[in-house]
Amino acid sequence: MSEFGGSWQGGSWQGGSWQGGSWQGGSWGGGSSGTPTFAMRADRPLADFAVAPYTGAAFPDYPGRYWDPDLWALTVLTEFFGPGLLGGYWQPRIILPGPPGMAATLVEINRLLVLAVTERPEAMGEIIQQHQNFQVAWLQLLTIDPGTHPNTFLLMKLVARVGEVVMMHFKRIHHRARPSQICPTLFPPVPVPGHASYPAGHGLIAHLTSIALMEVVPATLHPALLELARIVGFNREIAGLHYESDTAAGVQVANQVLPILNDCPTYQLVKGLAAAEPW
Repeated sequence: MSEFGGSWQGGSWQGGSWQGGSWQGGSWGGGSSGTPTFAMRADRPLADFAVAPYTGAAFPDYPGRYWDPDLWALTVLTEFFGPGLLGGYWQPRIILPGPPGMAATLVEINRLLVLAVTERPEAMGEIIQQHQNFQVAWLQLLTIDPGTHPNTFLLMKLVARVGEVVMMHFKRIHHRARPSQICPTLFPPVPVPGHASYPAGHGLIAHLTSIALMEVVPATLHPALLELARIVGFNREIAGLHYESDTAAGVQVANQVLPILNDCPTYQLVKGLAAAEPW
């Protein structure tokens, strides 16, 4: 499973055990895993009971609370990447120099080898949890969930959607080899994602999530949010999945993405609603 299309975006982080599995759509929703099912007796179906027809003056809209946050969040992409963006087209507003050359990369590899020996055993639990269940760490830190703070949750989804596309844009430009391609004995403890290394996706979205949340949550939570993002990025280095310069590049890009997001009307709307939730 890859960082972008497997456990991080389309597996247990987004559509697996946390959102679409045992918590939302698995054992809680009526099944053991995957899509929930709801049994109904064939001889006494619910449809056999008479119900009053809709009597409203106009046909009702689809309620906002029924929207899948992941799908609703896609709607901000047309604003962020569109020509009508308030502050101008997005690409000229994000500057990311290329990754270090081979000599500097080999220095980074040596650092990763040390981390694999000295830090990885203790960090293994965090590495695995953050590889499989990424966004829930922020909910845990803030003591919230999609039910108590739906707009804050949606804000996090908007941030992640934009971050995903931006990171892949730059990864495709730079095509930096993963550390374990250069030094196989790094042997990452989780599957190596199927895309280039620079900038680090976890580092980018972790930092972007934290600085976005800092605009809506009390200031007392800001240091913890930044530290959580740092830990997530660092753990990807300990795992041998990223160089230190990958993580730094992710932070650099995230800092440039947030002002562009703030030029998007949809993001501004959701941010205002999130700030109004109980903190």
